Amino acid sequence: MKKFLNLPISPLMGSTLSNFIHVILKYKISTSFLINIFLTFLIIIIISPFQLIDKIIFYLKRDNQKKDPIFIVGHWRSGTTFLQNLLSQDKQFGYFNTYNSLFISNIYSSVLFKTLMKITMPKSRPSDGVKLGVELPQEDEFALTNYTILSHYLFFFFPNDYKEIYNNTLRLEKNEQKKWLKYYDQLINRISSYTGKKRILIKNPSNTSRIKYLLKQYPNAKFIHIYRNPVFVYLSTFKFFDELFPSVNLQNFDRDKLIKLVIYNYREMYKDYYKHKDLIPQNNLVEFGFEDFKKDPLTQIDRVYKKFGLNGFGENIDIFKKYIKSQEGHKINQYKIKKELLKSIKNEFKQSFKEMNYETPKNLKIIS
Repeated sequence: MKKFLNLPISPLMGSTLSNFIHVILKYKISTSFLINIFLTFLIIIIISPFQLIDKIIFYLKRDNQKKDPIFIVGHWRSGTTFLQNLLSQDKQFGYFNTYNSLFISNIYSSVLFKTLMKITMPKSRPSDGVKLGVELPQEDEFALTNYTILSHYLFFFFPNDYKEIYNNTLRLEKNEQKKWLKYYDQLINRISSYTGKKRILIKNPSNTSRIKYLLKQYPNAKFIHIYRNPVFVYLSTFKFFDELFPSVNLQNFDRDKLIKLVIYNYREMYKDYYKHKDLIPQNNLVEFGFEDFKKDPLTQIDRVYKKFGLNGFGENIDIFKKYIKSQEGHKINQYKIKKELLKSIKNEFKQSFKEMNYETPKNLKIIS
């Protein structure tokens, strides 16, 4: 299976110069990655003058008439990508595409930099074979990483600081809340303006922890929470991160620590979610399991449209069916787990097992 490309250039190459300097001064970088920093810095120097184009255009096109977004939340490897890709077939929604998520400050100079991005990214996601492309929907947290230091995805680059980054970016102090919301709203305004869509569809696992902050800025936002058996989520996330990290890390990272990182992120993310979930108005939240969604995607999508009072399900049903058909060849990885690790996961994730009503998967191979 094709791995992520391991080029000496960081995804931070789409950052503003000020943000990049802020990031590299805040976190320790291993000397073996200094060449990555240097080459990334050179790219940022090249693209920085073109960022003025975006500033001018977005200033002239500013529009405050957008609707509150629809947020897809849920941990990595829970079906969020399939859900986002399916819903984005409805052209009433705007979204962050892969190019915009990386070069958020160079949207209108994309003709110059999309080629660079095509060279540096694989055609499919190594962990599961899901198609990748510069125009396809992507997580907006990558855009945040290249716009503000208050981005959770900085832990991809600085995994040794994952606890500090989690607490600094997902459990915000009061003054940081206002700053983060200002930056986040600026990014959503950019995508709304660029796509010409009043409602933006956003998929971001980190937002699972940010419910109370998002509601302050977007009180009528809609939330779709998709979840999956925590054991499979852990195993799939570990595999995903294990393949991704070598291509993005800017720190030497002991692979043995990855177990603790994945467990910490999942446990804390759902601790925050269930603490603040009830803040969401009942009519603005839809939840379903990955298993039900995979079995009958249209039924769950119909629920979303009906509960949120959205138009367009009937008009798009054939388009939805076509996309679902295109995904039928996708195979889910088979996993095995050590008995002691399974015991640890069930203890660490006991809140999720209870809230989501899961048991140990029957089709899981347990080894001693």
